[in-house]
Amino acid sequence: MQKTNKSTLRIWDTSQVENFSLLFNKLISKIIVEVNIDKNRKEKAPVWQFYTKNFGKNTDKVKNQVKSALLKKIQSYSPKNEEKRLIKQLVETYKENQFEELKLKTGYHLAVGLGFPSFFENGLTLHHIYGTPYIPGSSVKGLARFTFLTKVFNIFPFEGLKEVPSLRLKNEDEPFKELVKIDKTLVESKDFEEFYKGVKDLFVEDTPTEELKKFYYLFKELFGTQHYRGRVIFADAFATEWKFKVDIMNPHYQKYYQSKPEDRGDSRNNEGGLYLIGDWHNPTPIFFLTVDKDASFSFLYKVEKPKLNLKGEEIDLKELVEKLLREGLSLLGIGGKRGKGYGWFEESKET
Repeated sequence: MQKTNKSTLRIWDTSQVENFSLLFNKLISKIIVEVNIDKNRKEKAPVWQFYTKNFGKNTDKVKNQVKSALLKKIQSYSPKNEEKRLIKQLVETYKENQFEELKLKTGYHLAVGLGFPSFFENGLTLHHIYGTPYIPGSSVKGLARFTFLTKVFNIFPFEGLKEVPSLRLKNEDEPFKELVKIDKTLVESKDFEEFYKGVKDLFVEDTPTEELKKFYYLFKELFGTQHYRGRVIFADAFATEWKFKVDIMNPHYQKYYQSKPEDRGDSRNNEGGLYLIGDWHNPTPIFFLTVDKDASFSFLYKVEKPKLNLKGEEIDLKELVEKLLREGLSLLGIGGKRGKGYGWFEESKET
């Protein structure tokens, strides 16, 4: 890293920056990259200079090269020992305050926070103090809650989770449509009677009331409602060992996706098939940053009064939360692009 005067900062080697969040979100324009301006000329300069110059017909091409070169350069960033020490110290602080730790590792790329504003169009959740990738506690809670609900209605083939009741819907062809109604009623109801009145017609007729009560009170104690504070606190999940990986999206029909329906039907606007899906369009590569596979994460949660007694059946909420997280993270995954195989976790060898 070189500082030439009070207003000019140049970063030649990204490994010299000790906080990746600072590098990715604030100092990106100061990094030195080298790109091909044309066939006969290369240029090496800070990123911001390429965005303040006009390269004529090559301007867009140069900017795409800058993003690609920049991502590849910051992909090589390795967390420093001090970064790892601080984040592990943070995890230990949580554990000293009665939080449980579940250690898992990424089975493939992880993309959390793609919608965040970023120089690269796609962001990444990075802790603004420690610089480490992390998964917000709200996302972790949402996954556990979704795993619980889909297990109750046997939508996905989860193993275990015997503590969770099994219920059947009348409309099993559209389970997620019914799930939205049930989830909303669970959160808004003041008591079981109000919940039962709002959802009883969604279940098959021979559904035992006791099973519905178990479902309601178990959900209430785990996740809380608008009228009741649940027993479980879900903290952010922190990466303790990680590497970054550049990935690519390659949409082929950009003009079609950006067009309006009326443009596609107007022959005057659609000359040359501009707004049609076809092989004559040029692909538009979009590079973005992900957390690479085999990254170790610590999932942290705290259960107040872990023993729950429901009609003589004792349920250990601490064990149940761990099972929900293990099952959800291994089968469903978390973050963006899960349909492409991103975001799933497996057992970590770290102790």
